[in-house]
Amino acid sequence: MPAHNIPVFEFQSLGIGKVLKLNTISVPLYQREYSWDSEKVIQLYDDLASAKREDSDYFLGTVVTIPTDEDGELHLVDGQQRLTTTAIFIAAIRNFIADNDLDKMVVESINNDFLSVIDRRASKRIPRLKLNVDDNDFFMQVMDYDALKSIDKPTRNSHCLLADSMRLAATRVKDITAAYPKEEWVAVLNDWLDFLERQATVILLKAPDGAQAFRMFETLNDRGLRTSQMDLVKSYLFGQSNRRIHEAQTKWAGMRSVLEEVEDDSRGLVFLRHFLIATKQFARADAVFSTVKDHVRGETNSIAFLSELEQTAKTYVGTYLSESEIWDNLPHECVDHAKIINKFDIKALRPLILSLKIKFLPAELTKAYRLLKALTVRLLIAYSTRSGAIEEATASAALKVYKGEITTSEELKNALRKITPDDQSFKDAFAIATVTKIDYARYYLRALEVVKQDNPELPHLVNEDPSVITLEHVLPKNPRMSDWAEFDIDVVSRFSRRIGNMCLLQKTPNNFIGNIPFTEKIATFQSSPFILTQEISNFTEWTPTSIEKRQSELADLALKAWPI
Repeated sequence: MPAHNIPVFEFQSLGIGKVLKLNTISVPLYQREYSWDSEKVIQLYDDLASAKREDSDYFLGTVVTIPTDEDGELHLVDGQQRLTTTAIFIAAIRNFIADNDLDKMVVESINNDFLSVIDRRASKRIPRLKLNVDDNDFFMQVMDYDALKSIDKPTRNSHCLLADSMRLAATRVKDITAAYPKEEWVAVLNDWLDFLERQATVILLKAPDGAQAFRMFETLNDRGLRTSQMDLVKSYLFGQSNRRIHEAQTKWAGMRSVLEEVEDDSRGLVFLRHFLIATKQFARADAVFSTVKDHVRGETNSIAFLSELEQTAKTYVGTYLSESEIWDNLPHECVDHAKIINKFDIKALRPLILSLKIKFLPAELTKAYRLLKALTVRLLIAYSTRSGAIEEATASAALKVYKGEITTSEELKNALRKITPDDQSFKDAFAIATVTKIDYARYYLRALEVVKQDNPELPHLVNEDPSVITLEHVLPKNPRMSDWAEFDIDVVSRFSRRIGNMCLLQKTPNNFIGNIPFTEKIATFQSSPFILTQEISNFTEWTPTSIEKRQSELADLALKAWPI
């Protein structure tokens, strides 16, 4: 029978303390930062304490690693949170013994056995556990007894979590010893170290290479391990990359670094979904991992896919940031349209925004973004943004743009016609629309004022700065009812947030008019440089009928402000 090259996995059942005691372990740069919050840390301590009280074993799951060629160090694929939290707890035991000057030899033993090893040739102490590049320096301070007295200020959320974990560990050690006299403290804490070394067990898995490690990681997840889709995608792509695993890791880390600029905790998965929709096929939020598996197979494809992800992430993030270099050499009008689209940030449009930026030439991109700006406002006013049909239509258009099947704004308009509120529908919706977000109302009124004055250069006057231009509710949201006899409480709630009841005012010391009666506001409106605000002074009284009449006139302007 011919021999087969079957990958050899090494499995060991060990106490988690023993894993630290027998190995030096590092978290690769592509792995995420320390992420356990206080609830997870306390839960681990409670579970361990319960098992110790019952003198029973406690299983903490599988720790997946890849042995490296240099010095036999293990790269950690899965198990960072458990190992880090355990190491911090052991350090807290050492700190307590040192703080109370109980036994210097035990302190030295903990340092040498669990937390570090001495490299004789380099003449220095090497930590048993090293975290990724973002966390390791801070982690080393947390673990260093002397450095704890002057620890650096945390600069990342993961640093705060590491500091909290040490604080919780120190508190737990004090609680453990509180029930015993001082002369028994060392014995009690040694019992805990023995428990971590022998009874708090894990399965330590050593995979022959990166590809096999990540395939095993995926298999463990299929069997119930809780991991995000992003982790599954990462493990799958790394597994497919085979001999080019380090290249894959670098590209993944590059993508995640770029995405840090977008303030969104779910930015990785959201970007990946939008990327798939724009370039591959429509993918629902719970199908991102399966979609990646359908499209990416083998070493070459996985590296190409990761390269595309890394490069596209830069464009994706840039579409959110008006100061990004992706807008260099594009018309100001194009960037202004993108700013307005981002203001409303309809998620269903993001794949289309991305594919347009990648594929359209500047002149057509400006027209396309002008179209999307108008579509955005029309969908919001018509309350249509949550429709599944919107996402499907924009996703289909995004893919056609990416494939070159849509190359002009006119073709894009035709592709989106079914979801675009027509002029009559938009006008009718605008005539009765209410606006609860002040920023939205200010934008609507600025855009309408530009149309009213027929002056495309007006935005420098009608600016976005609320310290210069304020939003006034003619009928106040909380009026003195004696000054507004035409309204009762129910009518105020229905009409105070209507667009027709709002206007823009230049902010000056003399124009704060607040809750005063309408007749006393008229002079302020009349002196405004904004025509739409001036026109309010033509009304002799302000009633629900007045608001409806003015809003109907604004609806006519809206067709010109956001044309399709």
